[in-house]
Amino acid sequence: MKLCNNLNYTRSLSPGKAVFYYESKDGQMNPIKCEQTHLRAPKAGFSEAFNSDYSTKNTAPQDLSFSNPQFIEECYVPVGIDEIKIRFSLRIEANSLQPDKCSDIQIREILQAFATKYKENGGYQELGERYAKNLLSGTWLWRNEHNLGTSISIKTTSNQEFNIDNAFKLSRKASAKDKKTISKLGSEIASALSDPEHYYFADITATINVAFCQEIHPSQEFLDTKEKGKPSKVYAKTSLQTGEKTIAFHAQKIGAAIQLIDDWWDEDADIPLRVNEFGADHHNVIARRHPSHRNDFYTLIQNADNYCAQLDENSNITDDMHYVMAVLVKGGLFQKSASSKKGK
Repeated sequence: MKLCNNLNYTRSLSPGKAVFYYESKDGQMNPIKCEQTHLRAPKAGFSEAFNSDYSTKNTAPQDLSFSNPQFIEECYVPVGIDEIKIRFSLRIEANSLQPDKCSDIQIREILQAFATKYKENGGYQELGERYAKNLLSGTWLWRNEHNLGTSISIKTTSNQEFNIDNAFKLSRKASAKDKKTISKLGSEIASALSDPEHYYFADITATINVAFCQEIHPSQEFLDTKEKGKPSKVYAKTSLQTGEKTIAFHAQKIGAAIQLIDDWWDEDADIPLRVNEFGADHHNVIARRHPSHRNDFYTLIQNADNYCAQLDENSNITDDMHYVMAVLVKGGLFQKSASSKKGK
């Protein structure tokens, strides 16, 4: 199967913005605010004293002693507060069962057949449990994961509630009870990913025990230009019902954490990657699924018709099949451009 000129999948996982707050005794949500701070940071960068070839620049000793003034936003737990909450919602839809747009009927039929056979052989359960573990282990807390203890509660539209008392422990070694919780939530997610008859929502809340005035790390806004008199580092914020501003995570940051499930990129993979067409490993600045390895999405999706034949023969879902379906769950534009057609 070859890619067509127009191929698009709508994402199946749609998290909302995550809100940081603390509760008063009457249960009211209170904002966690930012502070604006002027700093005198030292000049310590490589380029301050060296050229790219490691030769030293013509600088006087005094030049490297001057400070580098900065104006930034910072965020800390309010005085007297020892527990904060972070909450967001997640909508799950069965959009990976077929393309949203596809310019070739035959390719549409192949991709639909692959998704159907993947569903029939329990493939979505594997994806569901991986997403469930990331939700319950607090992967989406990012740097805020390091604290004095995190409990996570998830309420779903199926009238179920899933609770984990120690998310940090779950991320390392899950107990038998925790594995059962992951499996149950994973089954709900799998059903939502593969059942187009209903919409599914989950309401996720992390309760974090914090140290005195501990630093908090919300999303950082991207600033195209530095404006005079305004901070060069700005955090994401949203409004509570009272109209007060509180810090937040962007939905995209939450989604990135939920999709940290790709450990199929190598038999000896030591870290799960965010699902991506080329297996981008941002920590090591390398593409783990470079096209030269023949394990990238665009190479593997061409095997969709072969995958259907394999699943007809037996129910053994391979790692490549899981990966391809995970990318389709992520969604995106996967078509071939006109220029790429000319170049072949």
